[in-house]
Amino acid sequence: MIRPQHRPQGLLSRWGLPTGIGRAAGVILLLSLLVGLAVGESFRLAMEADHRTSFEDKAGRKATALLEQTARGWAMGAVIISGETNPSLLVAATRPDPPRQEGDDNSEAARHLERLAHRIGGDGAFVVNRAGLIVASWDAQGRTRLGHDLGFRPYVQNGLRGSDSVYAAVGSSTGDRSLYIAAPIRTTQDEPIAAGVVVGRIAMSLIDQSLRDWPGIALLLSPQGVVFASTRREWLLSVSGEVTPDRIRAIAASRQFGGAFDGPHRVRSLPFDPDADTVEINGTRFMSARLPLQWNDPGGDWSLVLLADPAAATPLAARLGIAAAAGVGTCALGLLVLAARGAATVRHQAALDGESAARQQAERSDRQARQADLIAHLLHVKTAAALAQTLFAGLARDLPLHQGRLYVTEDDGQHLTLAGSLGDSTVPERIGADDGLIWDCANTGQALCIEDFPAGAGQVPSDPGEVSLRVLRPLIRDDRVLGVLDVTSPSPTAHLDHRADLDALLPVLALQIELIRTRTLASDSLAEVRRQTESVRRQQDISQQTEDWFRTILDGMPVGLLVVDRSGRIILSNREIERLSGYSLDELLGAEIERLLPPAIRDSHVGWRNALTMGEDQVVRMGSERPALPLLTRDGTERRVEITLTQTPALGSQPPCVCAMIRPV
Repeated sequence: MIRPQHRPQGLLSRWGLPTGIGRAAGVILLLSLLVGLAVGESFRLAMEADHRTSFEDKAGRKATALLEQTARGWAMGAVIISGETNPSLLVAATRPDPPRQEGDDNSEAARHLERLAHRIGGDGAFVVNRAGLIVASWDAQGRTRLGHDLGFRPYVQNGLRGSDSVYAAVGSSTGDRSLYIAAPIRTTQDEPIAAGVVVGRIAMSLIDQSLRDWPGIALLLSPQGVVFASTRREWLLSVSGEVTPDRIRAIAASRQFGGAFDGPHRVRSLPFDPDADTVEINGTRFMSARLPLQWNDPGGDWSLVLLADPAAATPLAARLGIAAAAGVGTCALGLLVLAARGAATVRHQAALDGESAARQQAERSDRQARQADLIAHLLHVKTAAALAQTLFAGLARDLPLHQGRLYVTEDDGQHLTLAGSLGDSTVPERIGADDGLIWDCANTGQALCIEDFPAGAGQVPSDPGEVSLRVLRPLIRDDRVLGVLDVTSPSPTAHLDHRADLDALLPVLALQIELIRTRTLASDSLAEVRRQTESVRRQQDISQQTEDWFRTILDGMPVGLLVVDRSGRIILSNREIERLSGYSLDELLGAEIERLLPPAIRDSHVGWRNALTMGEDQVVRMGSERPALPLLTRDGTERRVEITLTQTPALGSQPPCVCAMIRPV
């Protein structure tokens, strides 16, 4: 019979270990267990740290992408261009008599607002004048917006001060969450206060969809700490931090969140601190990142808050596997010194590999941040020369460039003009058809890549014998070649490593070239519109002076004068009529002529008036011997009058009317 204590001896004797090793084997097993647990925990912490670096990098890209969708995106560009170039919006904003209902002479502005809303994927657009009133609008639901006072909205105040901005709010009447993208409408660039503001409204579903793309929990936080959008619907309109009555009253006074904070109902609190790096929600731990969104809101920056579960980086199976492997390795270390050395070497190499991977990740993050910063600067330049200067300054930070050129296609499509260059003072300013590789690239719309390119050939002079990589890329938008980017690098390997970064810049360059060209054309058109507007204003002044002159003559006549249209409504009167009747001019204009007759004869007079036919030379007189048509004054007194009727000729679209001259008997 074999005793239990003999079993380790029989097993370990095969490896040449001394007898009586049972106690040492127990210690080794216990040490292996402890080491396995410690290594498993260390693995978890290391993976979580690496996961946090990746999480913060993804969070930064998410915030940048959200800014590109809003303050730096195509929608903002379209609204800014509309405010700077569309004359109908300027006319609507500067009208001295703003319309009070839909259709009041703002059809051209409304049609442009409808096109603008469709272009940015919105459900509405409107124009606000300096008084803060909506003077032109288009709404996908057909809701009337004219006359609404939005002067209290921060995006309107920003626009009147000359700044574009993005603002999020809950509609006071509809309760819908929307983004408002606003830009000033100017008459002149040096005017301190804009003539008005053009606003595009986009449903909050744009932000909701962007947040849903995040693999964890995401929410949008206002400067006041109110949750405006979230992947957790139960958190909508919750408030972060301490909730006090004064704070809730201040939030309600901003009128930014509809009626959510007007009533006495309990305000919900956000169940975590968005400024913390790590939070716990319902017993689950999350990594947290809060990133600012610069939307030019006077209340401060909005925030994108992103949460991720760190457990995703360290699955339980992987942790158990690492712990088991560490335990087995430790057990082997106690038995075999050579195995222990080998395991130590492996762990050391793994640590070195981890450090190298972390450095590479940090370098990628820095390069992506610089790429995003370059794109942001490119989207704000105003000229082709500034575009080229900003581009080459940004590329030179990461890509070793020998030379660079940016050419822009002219309107005739037969020539290319140099916007700017780097490292080459002999570049031709203009290139025509069949003129070298640059024209071939623009004509075919295909990229050209020349390896071992002799750096003195093809309009690229350099040191004799030097070779490099030359790449020509067409800038295409909507199947049109808008320009050519030509760069030469002395390091082909580095150039190819940064090819993805360069590819990401091409659509941005094409978009900016198109915007610069559009802005230039629009500026010329706006100058012509302003000239024509000034001419119209002078004509209006002359017409007003003529009207005032005739009004002076009419008011000086010693007899009362009324002009009545075919429907029986008064369209003109003088002061003598006001004196005889006691009615003011505002009370008479637009009123029916029967208002000046006693009630007993009003119905019969309507029939007589409808049956009356007169020629241009015919005169109808009603004297005092026929007092059937006395004048009823404002205080109810009847006055006997003499009436003479004549017919006025048609004027433009105005048909003939009846002119009544009235004298008291």
